Amino acid sequence: MDQQKKAITSIHQNQSNIVDKDAKIIQVLGITQKQSGCGWHRVMLPLAFLPDSYNHVCNVPTKEILEERQFDILLYNRFSQFDHDWDETKQHFKVVMDLDDDWELPYNHPLYYGYEAHKKRIINNIFNADLVTCTNARIADKVSKYNKKVLVLPNCLPYGEQQYTGDKYDSDKTRIFWAGGSTHLEDIKLLSNPFKRLTALKDIEMVLGGYTDTDPVSKSYWDKIHSMFTNGGKLANRKLISEMPSNYMEHFKHADIMVVPLQESPWHASKSNLKLLEAAAKRVAVVVSDVEPYNLDKDAPVLWVKNQADWFKHLSYLVNNPDERIKMGNDLFEWAKNKYNHERINEARRSAFADLVKA
Repeated sequence: MDQQKKAITSIHQNQSNIVDKDAKIIQVLGITQKQSGCGWHRVMLPLAFLPDSYNHVCNVPTKEILEERQFDILLYNRFSQFDHDWDETKQHFKVVMDLDDDWELPYNHPLYYGYEAHKKRIINNIFNADLVTCTNARIADKVSKYNKKVLVLPNCLPYGEQQYTGDKYDSDKTRIFWAGGSTHLEDIKLLSNPFKRLTALKDIEMVLGGYTDTDPVSKSYWDKIHSMFTNGGKLANRKLISEMPSNYMEHFKHADIMVVPLQESPWHASKSNLKLLEAAAKRVAVVVSDVEPYNLDKDAPVLWVKNQADWFKHLSYLVNNPDERIKMGNDLFEWAKNKYNHERINEARRSAFADLVKA
């Protein structure tokens, strides 16, 4: 059974240790698309592990789905088909809108112009929602200007479940890894000059996850990312073709050290620390930009990049000290499992949903 189907149909299999047998079962309709990473982390996974609940996740809810059960709550990330008639929608559901990112993009973002048209719709959704959930306090503060009913629920992963196990592929090289989308081109630019020095390191391989050439625009962005990440192809490298969210952790099986470059800006600071949590699942050592949101977790066992020279300094150290990078990966796993415990965070989500249903 693939991960997507498992997440939808096996809602209760992983909840036996946290279910309150006396609690009322909450029924939640989640709206997302299977190719949406935001939907995977903010709708699919939360509902797959939500205690005391019956949940159904789909892209387009049919009449049969809506009539099958009396759903208490509608959950979606940013947009849904129910946005256009709020009076009708709120007769049938309590509405939980999720935001995992700022809705006002910087000018240099590839999606800036296309996203401008959606800003009013997002603000209207925030205003009308019964509850807005988000990943961090910075977004919550911005949301609160339109809706005071806002709750911070950080990203979290069900370590040991589904694709979040520690299995990896062996290699005789030290694999320096990054995975993401083409919209991170400006972040990868931070690595362009430092990575020219990596030719001094022996037996390394640059592994790039998420590559796609399905259309000319994507290929153009990705080819630029690939060139900067591999010093114009001079470093041994491998491209991993983009995976669906239900299987994207396959990329991380090819990682020994993960680099997490991020520009410093208010918009970037509104992101979550998800890349640290993903690396933790595979016990991968991390070298990360010392900027928000990552440095809000100063207790994380990672190596911080405070200036451009730190990229080579830290990578050289980890490449030449395999025992230390293994220890750092193990420490990161324990840190993430404890600080961002998915059972505890989902209990908070369940409690907030229960309060909505009672209201």
